[in-house]
Amino acid sequence: IFFRFNRIAKMVVLAAAILTKSGKPLLSRQFVEMSRIRIEGLLAAFPKLMGTGKQYTYLETDTVRYVYQPIETLFLVLITNRSSNIVEDLETLRLLGRLVPDYCPKLEEDDVTKKSFELLFAFDEVINLGYRDSMTLEQVKTCLEMDSNEERIAQATKDARVKEATAAANAKAKQFSKDRKAKGGGISSMDTASVMSALEEATATSTPVVVQEDKPAPPVKTSTGRGGMALGKKGGKEDLVSKMIKAGEVEASSTAAPVVAKRAQEPARPNVRMENVHLKSEERISAVLNRDGGFQSVEVKGDMFLTVSDSSCASIRVCLNREQNNAYAWKTHPNINKASWTKDRVLALKDPSKPFPIGTALGIVRWRLQNTSDFVPPISVNCWPGDSAVTIEYECERDDLVLTNVQICIPMGGAHPEVGDVDCGTHSYDPSSQNLIWCIDKIDGDNNQGSMEVNLDSSVDASAFFPVDIQFFGESCVAGVLVTDVLSNDTGLSVGYSTEVVVGVDSYQVI
Repeated sequence: IFFRFNRIAKMVVLAAAILTKSGKPLLSRQFVEMSRIRIEGLLAAFPKLMGTGKQYTYLETDTVRYVYQPIETLFLVLITNRSSNIVEDLETLRLLGRLVPDYCPKLEEDDVTKKSFELLFAFDEVINLGYRDSMTLEQVKTCLEMDSNEERIAQATKDARVKEATAAANAKAKQFSKDRKAKGGGISSMDTASVMSALEEATATSTPVVVQEDKPAPPVKTSTGRGGMALGKKGGKEDLVSKMIKAGEVEASSTAAPVVAKRAQEPARPNVRMENVHLKSEERISAVLNRDGGFQSVEVKGDMFLTVSDSSCASIRVCLNREQNNAYAWKTHPNINKASWTKDRVLALKDPSKPFPIGTALGIVRWRLQNTSDFVPPISVNCWPGDSAVTIEYECERDDLVLTNVQICIPMGGAHPEVGDVDCGTHSYDPSSQNLIWCIDKIDGDNNQGSMEVNLDSSVDASAFFPVDIQFFGESCVAGVLVTDVLSNDTGLSVGYSTEVVVGVDSYQVI
């Protein structure tokens, strides 16, 4: 019994392959554990054995047998053990020979390469662990098609429901539009409720449906001061679709634009009277703050540019405030005297007899935030949710900073806000992005904190109010860079100069 079992176990198909006439392997499927080196060696030996011309349909070596069949310009080859049943191997070869032309009608190299996965699946259906399964050609094709009558019926039923719900929703939308026009364009809560009820009935057993409407969306309302204002109460299409999103009848991704905050407009810069010596500081900030305090990442980088417009003022040295912030890495221009900068915070040329270039904005020093352990963010924002309400608070912990055109964009999580008390600034609601935008003209030491109370028409999870996107501009550098004086190298006296500071935000979020 043991001898018989051992013999049967060896009667297996080792691999099935498709080769070109020159012996180039295009496809090979191994059915037993076999190393790549061995299968490549067996396939490489096949064209050499073909040259002997001793056999027509099979070839044998000391260890394996090749059973093959020509197919146009290709060879279909089975590699088996010598102890395998050659009659059964020939039947397997004929079945595979009928499958290959069905997937590769042209029987060319490119065609086999494109249909390689389909051919591999077909080989696996015919041969299982080296043994042929008792399957006909039609059964193999049926298995590969993976066709299901139940699936077709379910899909047809689903399509019919979607079509029916869409037609019902469009009819209700047209009737709603006619009623609104008849009433002079007004929308009452009763009208909205009736349309919502009808849409709920129409879409109860269907996939999401989007209501189409001919009238354009009404403009976004804005308000100022402390007066309470119900925002979004007459939002037309936006109000209706937003309620459908909350009810789960319409997918938010199909109706609303991505939540993207509008960038704050850069304030009009005052006309700076440029002296013969002009120093301009530019600084950019990128930060990701945590709602519970601290931050995940922060980047502050700045540059100072010197422009000299008169040759008589070109031989100078620039003095900065001596309180150097060690949290920043400082880098001066290669022609700047490193000793005077390190010792006295003075920007002067290495050769005092040489002047600065005329009419060119020369970058003389740059700084990058390096140590973030003691960094204090310019502004922080937090949301304190309550029962269908939220309080939004901002705080500027830097009394030395002046921020202008501050824009705080808070997601509302699908709820409609009604702004109550607000300490300062103006606010508006964008229905398309479902964001509440709080704009503050100026934040300084006298206005370093403020809050806004917002009532919501539904409860919203606290995480829905984040991320908060913040945009602002600054009138002073976050790194605390100040020009204290400009001195002439010839006389040692002060030279008239002008300064300009431009601070902006690349990305500033609270998550």
